[in-house]
Amino acid sequence: MRIRVSAIANWPVIVVAVVCAGCAGITSPSTPPQTVEVLDYLVGDAALWPRIGNHYSNQIVDMARREVCWVKYANPQRFECWRWDDAFVYHAVDNAVDGDTGESYTFTDGRWLPRRFSGMWSLNVATNSIIWFNPRCRFDAQKSHGFPYRQRAWLEANRDAGGDLGVRDTLVLEYAPYDPASGRSNPELFYFARGAGWYEWKRENADLVFNRRGGPVVDMNRAVWCASTP
Repeated sequence: MRIRVSAIANWPVIVVAVVCAGCAGITSPSTPPQTVEVLDYLVGDAALWPRIGNHYSNQIVDMARREVCWVKYANPQRFECWRWDDAFVYHAVDNAVDGDTGESYTFTDGRWLPRRFSGMWSLNVATNSIIWFNPRCRFDAQKSHGFPYRQRAWLEANRDAGGDLGVRDTLVLEYAPYDPASGRSNPELFYFARGAGWYEWKRENADLVFNRRGGPVVDMNRAVWCASTP
């Protein structure tokens, strides 16, 4: 910082300015960055399910499997499941492909979220492959191939989830599969409210919201899970 000689008459003011400039970059050690416990956001209170909005969803949790699933379209055969261990949450299967086609897929890697993080978290899953199944649960070689994707996650405090959920801290997950040659990507955004779980999904012009309690209680039909070790 440069101080002009002509300003010496106002020296007390200058001293205050210098002290304040030094204080601006200080972070109190008593307020460390918030650590996000991912399961606090991923798994919602069972009393808040099933839910509707412009989309139906029901949460199914199996703690023995360390698994959370969401039934879609109010159809027991259409669901998406994620699993976790002490290090990561993994994408296990999507048996509810857009349009209710009856197809499904799984990943060879599937790392989806860390169990804990602070600030902005990111991961490039460059060597993943997608394994695709047709409606008869047969392996589809044409649709199975290398499938890299990038993940980012962050916390948005006091986001209004609307409906019956209200204002809650929200975990945002950005999933971005990409073309290795061009780098082109079409990201998806997932929103998870603390204590309430998944309530919104966005991609381009699509915005699916399920934040109001209601709709039929539909369990998942695990028998139609095509991937190994269901």
